[in-house]
Amino acid sequence: MREKYQDLSLVSVGEGGNTYLQKIQEGFFEKYLSGDLILDIGNAGMVGYATILKNATGIDLDFPGYDGRTLPFNSGSIDGIWASHVLEHIPDYTNALRDWHRVLKVGAHMAIIVPHMHYYERKERPPSKWNGDHRRFYTPARLLREIEESLSFDGYRICHLRQNCNESMNYQEMQADEHSPGPYEIECVIKKIASIE
Repeated sequence: MREKYQDLSLVSVGEGGNTYLQKIQEGFFEKYLSGDLILDIGNAGMVGYATILKNATGIDLDFPGYDGRTLPFNSGSIDGIWASHVLEHIPDYTNALRDWHRVLKVGAHMAIIVPHMHYYERKERPPSKWNGDHRRFYTPARLLREIEESLSFDGYRICHLRQNCNESMNYQEMQADEHSPGPYEIECVIKKIASIE
């Protein structure tokens, strides 16, 4: 099974890499991102443009046929989506979430990872101290609200929600100009289900 995972040196640095090995050990990828066609949305932020899994297809603004709004894939054709530290950069989160959901097969999962405002920013509203392109700050409730606003209630189920942080660290005691060493994120996985029509 190891052949499906990236070399840790490619993904263990940066925002999404802090918990990569933990996810392998816990079986996160096996449970939520198995299948032949996995999309890694916004993967240009990864070191060397490595996708989260070796078999994943990296999607960014330079992907052929992608206009930044509509993924160039048929509805119901994708086995899983990984969107790590990308949703906070997208002005129209409703369109993004709907389109990601559109391409998923029924029964497939979408993993959304965003920075936690209490661990990363340690302030209420933008602008971000660390990334001027962040449009919104997140708590678990704020992320769930965006999902609920964007998707039909009968088309998905939340099957995983976790705050990734260093339990032994007091993030609030850090200096205002000190970047969090991480992890500092919220991960949420939704499962696409068949809508009642």
